[in-house]
Amino acid sequence: MSELKSAWEIAQERANRLGKLSAEEIEQQEREKCLQSGRALAQKFLDSPQQLDIDAELNQYDEKARSLVRRSAIEYLVTAIALAKSQSVNKTKIAIRAITSLKPELQAEAREIDQLVQEFEQSEQKIREELENKHREVLHQLRISGTAIAGTNVEADPEWQPAHQKLLASFTPRLNALKQALLS
Repeated sequence: MSELKSAWEIAQERANRLGKLSAEEIEQQEREKCLQSGRALAQKFLDSPQQLDIDAELNQYDEKARSLVRRSAIEYLVTAIALAKSQSVNKTKIAIRAITSLKPELQAEAREIDQLVQEFEQSEQKIREELENKHREVLHQLRISGTAIAGTNVEADPEWQPAHQKLLASFTPRLNALKQALLS
């Protein structure tokens, strides 16, 4: 009868047949690990209600890894910058704050994005108010008033979607240009 081997012994024999990783493969694994760590750090920023101590987070890595983790985190945070919904706008503000913590020299670009976000919010609010006023006028003409109409769902209005899409179309190219500036 042949001798029975444990799973570990079989795996060890296979590993020995494959050989050791080359220096290039080890470096690639380290780089991938740093990229994943950077994405995790960025997600921690986005999920955390309080400000993180970025220096403490980055000091866990050596100088080379720290640079890769920082770069990866910034890239991930830039993808979180969006204008589509109010939740996205809130995440955008958090992402901007996190990017400036990670790389203070990006404050000018981050400030421009913040101003663009504020301008977008104001434009969106103006559209909302116009549609709400229009709804109130229609209801007033129908002699419907009082506490029964505390508010209207503007987003359900057929005019909302095209107006919002037009607004997004006008702001998105500027936002994308600023996001590219953050990555350069």
